[in-house]
Amino acid sequence: MSTPGRLSGLLLPLFSLRAPTDFGIGDLGAMEGLFTWMKAARQRLLMLLPLLPTAPGDSSPYATRSAFGLNPLFIDLSALPEFIASGGEAALSAEEKQKLAEARAAPRVRYDLVFPLKDAALARAFDTFEARHWAPQSERARAFRHWREAQGDWLENYALFTAISEQEQRRAWWEWPEPLRTREPSALRAKAAELERRVRYHAWLQWVAEQQWDAVREKARAQGVLLCGDEPFIIGQDSADCWAYPTILRRDARLGVPPDDFSATGQDWGLPYFDFAAMEKDDYAWLKSRAKKAASYYDLRRVDHAVGYFRQWIRDEQTPTGRFIPPDEESHRRLGRKHFELLSEGAGIVAEDLGVIPPFVRNILAELKLPGYRVMRWERDGNDYRHPHHFPPVSLVTTGTHDTDTMAEWWEGARDDERHAAARAWPEMQGVPVTREFTPEVHRGMLAAALNSSSDLCVLPWQDVLGTRDRINLPGSMSDSNWAYRISQDAGALLSDSTTREAAEKLAWLTASARR
Repeated sequence: MSTPGRLSGLLLPLFSLRAPTDFGIGDLGAMEGLFTWMKAARQRLLMLLPLLPTAPGDSSPYATRSAFGLNPLFIDLSALPEFIASGGEAALSAEEKQKLAEARAAPRVRYDLVFPLKDAALARAFDTFEARHWAPQSERARAFRHWREAQGDWLENYALFTAISEQEQRRAWWEWPEPLRTREPSALRAKAAELERRVRYHAWLQWVAEQQWDAVREKARAQGVLLCGDEPFIIGQDSADCWAYPTILRRDARLGVPPDDFSATGQDWGLPYFDFAAMEKDDYAWLKSRAKKAASYYDLRRVDHAVGYFRQWIRDEQTPTGRFIPPDEESHRRLGRKHFELLSEGAGIVAEDLGVIPPFVRNILAELKLPGYRVMRWERDGNDYRHPHHFPPVSLVTTGTHDTDTMAEWWEGARDDERHAAARAWPEMQGVPVTREFTPEVHRGMLAAALNSSSDLCVLPWQDVLGTRDRINLPGSMSDSNWAYRISQDAGALLSDSTTREAAEKLAWLTASARR
């Protein structure tokens, strides 16, 4: 694989969008308005954060409960026939209407309001589906049944896991009764029959979400926009996949990263790890299945923690401070090459190769023609920033990620010598007065520096396009502002609002000048 050509785009989470009919969180119905703005701004790639199902009540898109499927939280209720047939918003109680108005008006996502409101609305819509379609086995019910049958094991594992988890008051699966914990076939059959309606509900949510996502894909194509997903490296411990595949998603040690210049002890993520040797025994069936499903959703996908496919850092009782598996570099090289050949087969890949990465990782990715990251502020040798025109063409340049502070915050928080060093290295900053203030000239110069780089792909966070200071996530912190950023305007009005219309005009000019 190489890149889809010299083009640029945005990084903007789906939850950040805004629409008049949403339930306080961005949904699939808001995306068409964003595509229209992107076309006007000459942006051809939209990078999203993970859209996988997440743990109940957890706002992090990386708190994944399944390696497959879509998060029902992003279903557009205003486009769901059963929600409309159930009375729509008019059927909400007075208290629900008040909470919905509060959620919509909030500057950030109010998950404390959004979760119960949307859960109740989806449950009511499903009641209508059951009565009007499932009971008489209408054409719509048959379409759902045929889709469900075509999905295979992932959907049945996920729907049954979620239904049992609800019945078990969301206790972790390893605390369930032994026949369920160990997936005894007769116990699973009995439980599936007992919870049939609830299992069907969770499968139905996936059907609805995928139908709406397919419609979004068509709208993106119509505006010439490619969609880039975000594929987490590993799945949470309390997930359908860990329950269904305990021999390849192991819980007898915890995944993390080794010590580095930023942390003397490294990081313990408390996540399971992959047993790649066990995977190899069935020719990587699970990994191939996951890659195939993800490729059906996206034109391109960002593979998170790319180094993990070369080597994993785990902690257990044997080595509480951690160790690499496998232990030797020769194995790291062999595994990484093999895994990325598998992951990229017939699919577009961007490898997230940030952090402390051995040189051989980037070398192998380059040999496979898989683009890695070039974060402008981190591309430096000591105090000297690298010339963006010398970045490898098969790479992705960006001004920041969902975990970094914004471009404006970085500039204002940098040391004076760092600002001057960046201005010397980035040609588009020549002649721009360098002060601590993030001026319009600095803003324009930094955007131009990224767009004019020699990297084929350029992805700009929405906040950096506008020059605002709202970050998406502060790693290592627990805050209700994490994963809650929302744009100020309705997505459908981005070309009517003077601020975002002018941003589109400026970005279109800079993009054309950069020959993207």
